[in-house]
Formats: sequence, C-alpha cells, structure tokens
Amino acid sequence: MKTIITTLLTIALFIGNSTKPCLAQQTTSTTSATATTYKLTAVISGIEKRAGKLYVGLANNAETFNGESAATATVDVSASGDVTVNFDGLKPGRYAVRVYQDLNDNKKMDFSGQMPAEPFGFSNVTMLMGPPTFDQCAFTLGENKTIQVGMMSL
Repeated sequence: MKTIITTLLTIALFIGNSTKPCLAQQTTSTTSATATTYKLTAVISGIEKRAGKLYVGLANNAETFNGESAATATVDVSASGDVTVNFDGLKPGRYAVRVYQDLNDNKKMDFSGQMPAEPFGFSNVTMLMGPPTFDQCAFTLGENKTIQVGMMSL
C-alpha cells in the first residue's frame, strides 16, 4: 500500500514542473541535418468523469519517470471519447507516459487520506500490483507511434 502511494505521489511531482513545455512547443537547433525525430501520439481512454484537465508527463529514463518529466502537456477533458496528446520531435529511444486527471483545477493530484482521489494512468500498465517502474511502463520509439493509456481510479 505504501509503495502504491509513493508511486502516486511521484505522478503528482511532475505537475509541479508543468511549466516546462511539451517538446512539440520547444524550438531547438540541430547541428546534424540527418537527425531523425519521431512523433508520439498518446490516446487516453477510460475517462469516466468529463471534467477538468489531464496532465501528461513523458519520461525518457527512470529519473524522469520518478521526478520531473522530460516533457509535459496539459489538455482539457473532452465532452466525450478519448483524449489525444501529441509529442513531436522525439529522438529514438525508450519512453514512458504517466497521466492524472485534475478534477478540481487545483493543478495537483488530490488524495483522500493516503489514496488518490483523482484518476491516473501509465503506459503499458492496466492494473497496479505495486508501483510501476519505468521499465514496466516503457516502450521503444523508433518510428512515429500511437500508444493507448487507460485511466484508473482507486
């Protein structure tokens, strides 16, 4: 139980650094004209409450999975259907997505006691049997890719 709570607190950590723009919004110069980048599309499903915003963090290693995300995006929850978030200009490598739904617009994940009071999700994880690791959530990006992230509530 304590390890699940620790992981969920880690999810909330990345919102404290949400002023860092999504890679799609960053402008960088590359010295090599042959540098290949890819687009990641995260389709977030299982949204039960149609309110608030989704805070999405993209990690590219264990440190950015357990702390400040490598890139973030914030999107309004749509009236129906899945929500799509795009990250452009990503270098090839391993990535993981984590997301939580801010239902009351206080820009943080809320808890009821030690349990999360707002929905959350991770790439490649559909059930929690303890805190997921970067390796459990990670996928390889070597081409433009679309992944599914399902929302969970405890």
